[in-house]
Amino acid sequence: MYQKEVFKELMYQFVSGEISPEGKAQLLKMIDDPQYADDLDFILRENYDRIEPIKANPESTQQFIQSLRGKMNSTEEEEEEEEADFTLFNWRRLLVAASVVLVMGLGYFTYNHSKPSPVIVSNEKNNVIMPGRSGAILTLGDGSQIVLDSVANGVLANQNNTAVSKKDGELVYTEGSNAHSVINKMTTPRGRQYKLELSDGTKVWLNASSSISFPTSFSDDERRVTIIGEAYFEVAKDKSKPFTVTVNDIEVKVLGTHFNINGYNDEAKINTTLMEGSVLVGRKDKKVLLKPGQQAEIKNTGGVKVKDLENFDAVLAWKKGMFHFENASLETVLRQLSRWYDVDVVIDKGVVSRNFEGEINRDLELSQVLKILEGNNVHFKIEGKVLRVMP
Repeated sequence: MYQKEVFKELMYQFVSGEISPEGKAQLLKMIDDPQYADDLDFILRENYDRIEPIKANPESTQQFIQSLRGKMNSTEEEEEEEEADFTLFNWRRLLVAASVVLVMGLGYFTYNHSKPSPVIVSNEKNNVIMPGRSGAILTLGDGSQIVLDSVANGVLANQNNTAVSKKDGELVYTEGSNAHSVINKMTTPRGRQYKLELSDGTKVWLNASSSISFPTSFSDDERRVTIIGEAYFEVAKDKSKPFTVTVNDIEVKVLGTHFNINGYNDEAKINTTLMEGSVLVGRKDKKVLLKPGQQAEIKNTGGVKVKDLENFDAVLAWKKGMFHFENASLETVLRQLSRWYDVDVVIDKGVVSRNFEGEINRDLELSQVLKILEGNNVHFKIEGKVLRVMP
């Protein structure tokens, strides 16, 4: 975890009262470190006008930090006594608001400052929509299925001398002697993601609403898998056996490398992003060789576009537990929310599309995420498992 993410997570733990003594000691050290000053200052500046009619400035920010340090060092009894007198910026209300918008590891989010309307949620006790989690459905060669969410660690099956095991929340294939291959399929429904280790040692992270079909053991001359949706690969090196990923009619060929493929059927293009090594990607009639730091965009209508990326934040955010939007349209944002929170989206007439910039933690409840997005003049209503977007 990046250190700035650690800082934000510790801030959230402090606000929620769940911080450990070790975490509090670490946060006390970090809060005076200049490298985190911008993060804290940004949090305060973005949230002052939402809580109190006070303008942020460097002096007030520093005063807040000093008061916060005193609050963290005080005992619970002292904290109760000081609560009424601690009116600098109503720290508890301010930080609770910040925890919804930024402190919980959100990083940042850019929007205009018009006051958002509250997210409307139906008055049903079970209508709190929690974020997605680890889970998948495994279909074995004989057609039988195993729900990986609910099974315990251990050997789940043995298929032609290849053992299938669940270890610490991931699926692992171990090839034995004289193994014969059959095709398995792992599927992540909406609101689930999972990690898989193939029999050659290749690691695969599968995003929500995705699937991968693969052999339990690989042949002598190639390694080939098929995906739908989005997956991140760390391919085990084997010069004698090229590794091929197929998504729709696109092929990605590698020997050993790290890359991400986003090939959802409801997206207008398939993106292949290379982090390490080299890959050959494209259709049969046109393929391009990617270098580390490059992304190939292949539109469903045809055409290949290669561009250099300055960073991989937007590409790998899902794997790190984040939403990361860079000039993302409202429709793009809603598709991601639909997959992760397992909701259907209905957009009312009159809703104007807009673009979003920023990061949001994927551990938040859906209503918390919507409160952040509503800062950009868009309104939502949750009705059971339906997310309605209103002008």
